[in-house]
Amino acid sequence: MSARLRSPVRDKRIINLAAEIAETKDRGVPALLLNLREILASAPKGTKDGIRVRNECWEFNILQVLVLVLKQDFSIVDGDWQTAAALAAILSQICLGIDLDEKSQKSKFSNEFLPEAVSNLFLITRRIQARHSYIPDRPSLQKDRQRLMMCYKGVLESVAQITYGYPELASTVLECPWLLQLLISDDPSTVSGIMELLPKILRCNKNVMQDIDKKLKFSIMDELIYKLSVNTDATIASAATKCVLKICDIHKPMIDVVCSRYKGLKFILTKWDNAGFGRDLRELMMMLQAGNAKQAESERFARAATVIQTIWRGFIARKKLQKANKAFSKFQNTYRRKQRIMEKRKEEAKVAMELERRLKLNRQKIMREFKEKQLHTIEILPAAHVEKYMQNEQIQAAVKIQRIWRGHNCRQSIDQRKVLIQRYKAAIILQRGVRKWLEKVRKKRERFQFTIKPPGLTENRRVELQQKITQYREENPPQYSKREDLEKVHKKAAEMLQRHYVTLKSTREKHAHREALLARLDTDSELLSLAPPLKDAREKDIEMYSSNLLPIATKARTDHIETLRLLRQPWWKKLRDDLQDQEYEEEDYILF
Repeated sequence: MSARLRSPVRDKRIINLAAEIAETKDRGVPALLLNLREILASAPKGTKDGIRVRNECWEFNILQVLVLVLKQDFSIVDGDWQTAAALAAILSQICLGIDLDEKSQKSKFSNEFLPEAVSNLFLITRRIQARHSYIPDRPSLQKDRQRLMMCYKGVLESVAQITYGYPELASTVLECPWLLQLLISDDPSTVSGIMELLPKILRCNKNVMQDIDKKLKFSIMDELIYKLSVNTDATIASAATKCVLKICDIHKPMIDVVCSRYKGLKFILTKWDNAGFGRDLRELMMMLQAGNAKQAESERFARAATVIQTIWRGFIARKKLQKANKAFSKFQNTYRRKQRIMEKRKEEAKVAMELERRLKLNRQKIMREFKEKQLHTIEILPAAHVEKYMQNEQIQAAVKIQRIWRGHNCRQSIDQRKVLIQRYKAAIILQRGVRKWLEKVRKKRERFQFTIKPPGLTENRRVELQQKITQYREENPPQYSKREDLEKVHKKAAEMLQRHYVTLKSTREKHAHREALLARLDTDSELLSLAPPLKDAREKDIEMYSSNLLPIATKARTDHIETLRLLRQPWWKKLRDDLQDQEYEEEDYILF
């Protein structure tokens, strides 16, 4: 069979679920439909499997059964209204991920199925609302009320998700009769949920207010204004205010209707001052004071421009203040640093002056003591030795002056000497480097002798080759007679000779490498031939035949492990390995 005639792959879980639903009574169908959660969790929305699974739900009419199940009263079903909320979430997941191929199926899904699904979801919310309002507001029944409220919000969230996926359903949602009934209710908890749903629906499709009936618009707006004027709950008033503002923002003609139809609204709104939603309340008051849509739009633009200018000016002012703070802090730091430097310099100058004064006093003291000592010595000496003593003192003074001067002179010229020493050391280093480089170049040149004669070229062999060349030239005279042809041949021969000399070095190196390898192989073979038996081997023999090279040690260890493995194998496995080795040898022989 060709690929086109093959039937598509079906999910067995969907097939089994459809069969079970067909065989089960009506009251047990919701419990079976809850199994779709695991199937949808295994095939996420947007993936190939997810689209296939959702399309199969439509093909096997599971989706249609799900919508029909939503019509029944879930108070008699296992799981109560939590099952209804779970089925609503499953319905939204399937609707958002489905992708039908045929146009007729798409049209049926969009025009018939989705409106019916939305209507049934609103029917569930209406029943939950009736159940919630029926339960008394007592502490013992708070858990039941909270559970019903969670189911109520879950179903409304499913409606919002379906509308997000299909914006054309926004008008269907607003025109649904259950929506207005849910909005008219006096239960504050459920009404707040509907008021939270309205802005979401309006946000999905901004042209929805133009598509619905004028009477419906006025009915919704009348109910919202009624909630603002009569209700006493601040949360309901806040939600109603947001809904009114959203409707007026999307549908500008509604501003004129609100200003003309509800003239006393701005006086009623004053009771909601300081209720916690002052921003939305001020915006609604300004819109009512404007009187028409054009004036409200211009005032809105003016307020927006004022807010933008305020934010921008505040931003600029903060930037300038930040720069000014940085400049002031930098100026203060610089001033303080300079003050510290000046104070430190004053202290250092004061300490230097004090030290100089002390040194001067010390020198005067030393000079005074020296003079007193000298006078005392002269008084003690005889008159005949005084002149000799004075001469010795003068000589010692001259020697001391000369020593001090020479030291001063050497210290003055020590910088120049340091430069000369550095130059001398640098010259030595350069000479040493150049000599080493020249020695390397000389050794590299002397490594291979390119001018030696080829092996086997003796004098007799040279004469014999010369005779053969002469005979070949006599037998094969040159075919070229023109000078241009001779120049081409000469140029070609020069290029071949140059190529020969260029490759001569690498050829000699390869030849020397081969010679070294052959010598090493000869040495290794000789060592192996002289190797003692294993029973007579000693530590010196082991050191002689062992190698410290990592590749050799790795290869030896691998061969040793392979040999041990072969020894542990049975005889027939060894025979197979020998046959494989023979095959490899034959293949290598054939290849070469």
